[in-house]
Amino acid sequence: MKLRHLFYLGLGVAVLAISSLTAQQLLNHQTATMTINSDNADFSLTQNQQTVHLKDFRGKLVLLYFGYASCPDVCPTSLALLGSALKALSPAEAAQIQPIFISVDPARDHGNQLMDYARYFYPSFIGMTGTEQEIQQAARQYGAFYSKVASNSALGYTVDHSSNSYLIGKEGQLLTTFKHDASKADVLAGIRAALNH
Repeated sequence: MKLRHLFYLGLGVAVLAISSLTAQQLLNHQTATMTINSDNADFSLTQNQQTVHLKDFRGKLVLLYFGYASCPDVCPTSLALLGSALKALSPAEAAQIQPIFISVDPARDHGNQLMDYARYFYPSFIGMTGTEQEIQQAARQYGAFYSKVASNSALGYTVDHSSNSYLIGKEGQLLTTFKHDASKADVLAGIRAALNH
């Protein structure tokens, strides 16, 4: 019986310790376990036929999402969530963040059409894409994946893809990965913890 009591006492102490972590401590833990070496984190893609590098946004947080404009459900839901979180920030906070939508369907998503799609969810969102090799390189850096799937639909194919969002620090390092089921409050907390770091 004494051993059982000691076990539950220890478990209770552990739960209290975890629950007392501040947002900053959680951010530090996530950063320590998920950071990409900023020397290797750059990528090059295309925005309206202009080459853009991740390093072009140094000094800002980058909120990154991989998807495609013809996606019937997951992308609109995820991008609407990110847009809602960004709209809840103060103007001073929002000015420090660059949201980026990377299309994994370059054959159909490009130019003004891609930019219009991204900006539908938030005015400063930019849409980017690239060659298959460039997109794969960017996706691999964050553990994102996608795969074209043949379809009988009018579009001819769909693209299966992961649906996480990535918060990248001002020096290009990955700070936090927001899972698909993250809430608006989760995204806001992650952004504000990074801004206050």
